[in-house]
Amino acid sequence: MSRVYTSSDLRTEILALEAERLRQEEDLKNTASAAIDSLKPANLIKNAFNSTVKTPGFSRNLLKGAAGLAVGFLSKKILIGRSSNMVKKALGAVVELGVAKAVADNAGKITSSGMKLIGKAVK
Repeated sequence: MSRVYTSSDLRTEILALEAERLRQEEDLKNTASAAIDSLKPANLIKNAFNSTVKTPGFSRNLLKGAAGLAVGFLSKKILIGRSSNMVKKALGAVVELGVAKAVADNAGKITSSGMKLIGKAVK
C-alpha cells in the first residue's frame, strides 16, 4: 500500500483496492465453481476410473482376472453342466472360483508353458 497525501491519491488507491477486491471475488467464484463441479457424481466416477486405469500394471492384472474368470466359468460348465441340484450348483461355484484364482495367480507360468508347447508343436 502506498502512502496517501492528497484526495486524488486516496481516490486512486480506493479504485485500485476495489479492482483487486473484484478480481479476488471472481477468483473465489471460479474456485468454488470448480470445486462444486468436481464433486458431481459423474465427475467423481470419471476421475476414479481414470486414476485406476492409469495405475501401473492395470491392464496386465485385468487380463489375468479376465482369463481366470473365463477358465473358471468354462470349468464349471464342463464339470457341472446344467444341473438343478443345489449341492452341484454350490460345488460348481466353488470350482469356478478356485480355478479362476489359480489361473489368475499363475498366469505367467501358464502362458510360458503354453508358448513352449506351441513352440514344440511347430517344430
